[in-house]
Amino acid sequence: MIQTLHEIQNPFDAYARQLGYCLVLFLIAGSNTSNPQFIVKLYHTGDIRVVDMVDLKMYGNPAAGESLVPDIPESWKVKSM
Repeated sequence: MIQTLHEIQNPFDAYARQLGYCLVLFLIAGSNTSNPQFIVKLYHTGDIRVVDMVDLKMYGNPAAGESLVPDIPESWKVKSM
């Protein structure tokens, strides 16, 4: 299997399921049978994680008339200790 890693020229803000707010830095393009994955930096810890595309909610583009903050389902939110 060939995988391709693309650096995202304009990193963007997102929310990762069960991880929290993050900056999306790289795209990992896998095969025809797998979802793309992203390498993200978590804002609250600085940790780097790999996240599947179905586990990300992207922020909108206010310049294009989109809502800035996406709706985050309760089941996605980070559980506090």
